[in-house]
Amino acid sequence: MTQGSPISPPKPKRGRKPRFDRDQTIATLADLFWDRGYDGIALSDVMDATGLSKSSLYNSFGDKDDLFRKALSHYHNEVVEQAAEWLASDDEISPWDTLDQLLSGPANDVFGSDDRRGCFLCNTASDGRGRAPDIDALVSTGFDRLIEGLSALLKRAAPKSESATRAQLARLIITTYAGMRVRSRHARTRDELDSVQRSLLISVRLTLTQQ
Repeated sequence: MTQGSPISPPKPKRGRKPRFDRDQTIATLADLFWDRGYDGIALSDVMDATGLSKSSLYNSFGDKDDLFRKALSHYHNEVVEQAAEWLASDDEISPWDTLDQLLSGPANDVFGSDDRRGCFLCNTASDGRGRAPDIDALVSTGFDRLIEGLSALLKRAAPKSESATRAQLARLIITTYAGMRVRSRHARTRDELDSVQRSLLISVRLTLTQQ
């Protein structure tokens, strides 16, 4: 059977390949939504940041909810997953030093780098609940992954502790951390965050040593 015979359907024409780097565009979207939030972004802002037209954005990525979903998914893969793996990694660093480094992050970003964006995951959890079921699910998955990493870290810190206790403490840590991330965006002094960090570390140590 040859091309063009009466019973051979014509081959569909291939669309033009987009003249942009899709992954880089999604990374740009992640930075944009992370910095200004869902409600702080208009389509014109996305067009300016990516250099794409309205039709190109809709054809390639969908509407604003789709853009936000892809941005948050990118953050999950590039930041949250790596953080969870870092917490769970069995390296030569003391688990207490790793935990201290995690909890120092909010203060270090604000008072060391003047970065008040907070955490994209935490920001979405605090102001984006109920926007879309799959976005809510991605937020829950992100926190679950961090809790898993923290539970593994606490097991290294106190191998004989009970798994239920470690899971409870992991939830306490990530909930406090999320609050610190949100609070850091408006903190006036570093001690506002450092005092919470010190209190949390003392509480976790005492709880584990009582096992």
